[in-house]
Amino acid sequence: MLPGCCNGLEERGDWLEVLGGDGWASFGHDPSPLAERVGETVRLTVDAERDDSSVIELPATKLRRLLAGAERDLADFLDLTNTWAARFVPEHAGPVAAAIARALALQPSPPYGGLRTTGPSTVE
Repeated sequence: MLPGCCNGLEERGDWLEVLGGDGWASFGHDPSPLAERVGETVRLTVDAERDDSSVIELPATKLRRLLAGAERDLADFLDLTNTWAARFVPEHAGPVAAAIARALALQPSPPYGGLRTTGPSTVE
């Protein structure tokens, strides 16, 4: 399942609404992927605008683990970029760390490491 256009990392918190059982989340269009909670299962529809669309179903607990892993990967990426900035552009390391953290919706802890996520991290 690929996200459609008009969907990026900043919308990843929408997955939490699905896990919370509050309904569904759309992930752009062309195609129009959709995620919805049905009991203890999350149903991912590849293209909700097509009656013959492929559907993927997985336990909500598995999706929680997958999302937690993705958050850890983003935090690890931010750690790596912060280390790079401190080494190669030390005079700009703080602003670089802050800008990347904002773009990823993550919050760095001084001195640019020891990250905490600010949104979807509650999936663990």
